[in-house]
Amino acid sequence: MLDEYSIEQRATQIFDTRTKEYFSEVLSCYAAGNYRSSVVMLWSVAVCDLLFKLQNLVDLYGDTKAKNILTDIGKLQQDNERSPIWETKLVESVAEKTQLLDIAERENLLHLQRQRHLAAHPVVNANFQLHRPNRETARALIRNTLDGLLTKAPILSKQIVNELIEDLEQASGILIDEKKLKAYLESKYYTRFNPEVEKAVFKALWKFVFRLTDERCEKNRAINLSALRLLYGRNPGQFRDQIEAETDYFSTIATGGDPVVCLIRFLSREAQLYGLLADHAKTAVQHVAESDPSASCLAWFTAANLQEHAEQLGEWIAGKDYPQIERETWDAIEEISDSPEWAKTVIRLANKYYVASGSYNSADRRFAEVIRPNLDRYELDDCVDLIEGIQRNQQTYGRGRADNDHGALRERVLELDPAFDFAAYRTFSRNLGTLDDSE
Repeated sequence: MLDEYSIEQRATQIFDTRTKEYFSEVLSCYAAGNYRSSVVMLWSVAVCDLLFKLQNLVDLYGDTKAKNILTDIGKLQQDNERSPIWETKLVESVAEKTQLLDIAERENLLHLQRQRHLAAHPVVNANFQLHRPNRETARALIRNTLDGLLTKAPILSKQIVNELIEDLEQASGILIDEKKLKAYLESKYYTRFNPEVEKAVFKALWKFVFRLTDERCEKNRAINLSALRLLYGRNPGQFRDQIEAETDYFSTIATGGDPVVCLIRFLSREAQLYGLLADHAKTAVQHVAESDPSASCLAWFTAANLQEHAEQLGEWIAGKDYPQIERETWDAIEEISDSPEWAKTVIRLANKYYVASGSYNSADRRFAEVIRPNLDRYELDDCVDLIEGIQRNQQTYGRGRADNDHGALRERVLELDPAFDFAAYRTFSRNLGTLDDSE
């Protein structure tokens, strides 16, 4: 399998412009096959970038930990100008005292330092040959340093949460398309996060979306939910483990209202998380699922399985309560599963919803919202199921817009079966004007 990773492309994403300029020398040596020189220079670039990032934390956030590290490193350099011990101390201090490096990234940098020493010092083998890293080693070192350090922004979780939330609030009127929002968040934030920052942001978004009810959270709940979904999708396993490890925190949600409805929307796609919540959180979810139409449609994870939920949902839709289900909820229902079987189930639920219309106006609206947009996905048996339902409800076949709406359904049937016999569906056909009363 070919390695499609592009060092050149990744290098364009280096955060600091000074680091990017220094890294060009690494790239030049690597491209020329001078792997020893590229490794030596790579270590120097990594050390400089750590110093740049620490200074950035001091300048932007007044971070005392970063300032103390820089002070300690400066003292070590003054005490012994020829000793490289400060370089190791720099990496270890940054990993221990800041969120710029995790354990794996620290070990990768220390491994780079050892490879640099082998390449830079006159270490020779039994044949008096200098150590020369091969292309694969140099490439791996460069890739790890790019991904683990150079392309990441110097950020602190507390500050980045505030910045992200404010940014989303300002952009909520512009980034209404989830694709645009994803591109924006990936470019400006998510690709620059390390796991610790990801977890901190995930916790904050969870609180803002599913717990808090102040005016600001209400206003931004929809875009914050989208941001939470996109972040979760980057590493579901990591966040599942986080929820399981901090059950009390993630089970502390609002007792009802929009926060819990949003949680149900989130869980409808990530149903395995429901089982990780504490009982009091599940009780709140179940209560809202019984009282809110949107939540009732999406809380399938409270049933034994998806099929049972579909059956219960169908009975409720066809009942006498005449529930009003919004278009966005139908979209969310479709997204519960991407299986062909579920797609067909949703079509049959839409049929039930339309033919249970309690008035001409609701029938007009329901056909326009849930039937017409999906007619091109209907198979012949779905069309027949809908026609049979229409014949049983005068609110569907007797309304003024039925000619146009049901005409589109008839066209779909003939598209699927040009020889289809409508004679068995006299009420449907008569109200379309395609069947004489004498017939």
